[in-house]
Amino acid sequence: MTAMTRTSFMPRRTGTPRASRWLSLKLVTLFIAALAAVTAWGLAAPSAAHAAISVLRLGYCGGDDWEPTMASDSTHVYVLITHFAGDTSCDPADGQNNSRIMIQVSADGGKTFSAPAVVANTPGGLAYPSQADPSIAVDKATGAVYVSFLAYGLSGGHTDIYVAKSTNFGQSFGPAVQANAKGCKNCDHEKILANNNVIYDAYTQAQYHFVSVSTDGGATFTQHQADSTFVVGFAEGGVLDSQGNAWFAWGDCESSNCTGTPAVDYRVSETLAGGGTTTFSPVLAQSPQSPDCPYSSCGFAYYGGQDAIAIDSAGTIYLAWQTGQVQSQRKSPTIINLSRCSSNCTSAAGWSVIGRVDDKTAANCPNAACYALFPNLLAAGPGQLFATWIDDRNDSIDGTVDHVDGYNLWYRASTTGGTTWTTPGQQISQFDPAQSQSTPNGFLFPYGDYTGLIMNTTCRTPAPAMTWGEGHNWVGGPTAPGHIEFTSLC
Repeated sequence: MTAMTRTSFMPRRTGTPRASRWLSLKLVTLFIAALAAVTAWGLAAPSAAHAAISVLRLGYCGGDDWEPTMASDSTHVYVLITHFAGDTSCDPADGQNNSRIMIQVSADGGKTFSAPAVVANTPGGLAYPSQADPSIAVDKATGAVYVSFLAYGLSGGHTDIYVAKSTNFGQSFGPAVQANAKGCKNCDHEKILANNNVIYDAYTQAQYHFVSVSTDGGATFTQHQADSTFVVGFAEGGVLDSQGNAWFAWGDCESSNCTGTPAVDYRVSETLAGGGTTTFSPVLAQSPQSPDCPYSSCGFAYYGGQDAIAIDSAGTIYLAWQTGQVQSQRKSPTIINLSRCSSNCTSAAGWSVIGRVDDKTAANCPNAACYALFPNLLAAGPGQLFATWIDDRNDSIDGTVDHVDGYNLWYRASTTGGTTWTTPGQQISQFDPAQSQSTPNGFLFPYGDYTGLIMNTTCRTPAPAMTWGEGHNWVGGPTAPGHIEFTSLC
């Protein structure tokens, strides 16, 4: 599952963000996937090569920054973070803007970013104490940037979904508009898409699945209940096909605590262009109950099932899905599989399982006991696929497999739609002695259970860019702040 919070069930925590500073740059030399072969963007497919990349710490020097997401257009890269109170001894501004969605914008391909800025402090004119679960989309036809997020904590307990729009490359946003309606009072985990002034926002409340649609550039929204299957649902990601239809990936729990075998069911849905008519696929894959989080305080099903969706220029849809390496076994160490579909993708017959995405056992993973978590996918030209995940294979280097260190972001690419991969997994995250959560073997804990993976279209040759959260534990806070990292493979 993905989860800030599973806000509808247990809010993650409160905090207080701070105003902002410039970023910490660390140069590292990696073996990464370079580019060769034409795609819809003029991208070329990856082959193993030496390249020096820059990893930026976004947010604030003292944290506490959580669960990023991002997008790009031809001139800018946009990164969203959720900021909580951090260590003000690093910067007094870290104590400002608590529990607010903030945006940072790069106009130079991701080399530098603006200081964090609040997207919408009082959405709907209301002083919601907390915000969470940011999602972002750029309308390629109009250039508008749309930011969707949860707002909650007012008396009465509602969790609402708002969408804010920028028409000046994220420099400022107009008043945020509420996307949910009466049928969803405790909404969760929204994912947004935008195309030619039509905006689709997918979200859930318990078993109810919604797609809210705007046909006037985000000025108003109409909520559509699309499904009421299973017990606890989560929208996990979305893509647009060449006809403008909106496809979303869903990961749904079969019980209220997401336990048992199977515990999670994966599906996709198609919402027809310009309206709310939505068709769901049957269950395409499943996952058993996930391993326990190593800390007593963690979000709902924090290591639980999660999927990611991508579509290439030929229209093939890909679904990466987290499961147990022994699917009939509760709490089995997790792996990430890949399925794909070229037609009839709301039918089970259109889909086939291709194989593994992760290669967590390539090194330092005794008895395959490490966890591969939080998949993300990006597709480009026909068959060109890029994947990231977080695993803790390096947890064993200290002699103990306890899942409280050794986490890293890993990346690999394919030119065959995931049938084969061009290289073994490439470690992207790097040791930064200036950050207390970072160790030579990896960071201590994944800070947020989703990551960002986009095609950075500001590069001379478009290339993947990634963002992810690194933390000490799930709780965070001023004494154990988390940080957001960014890199681009331009």
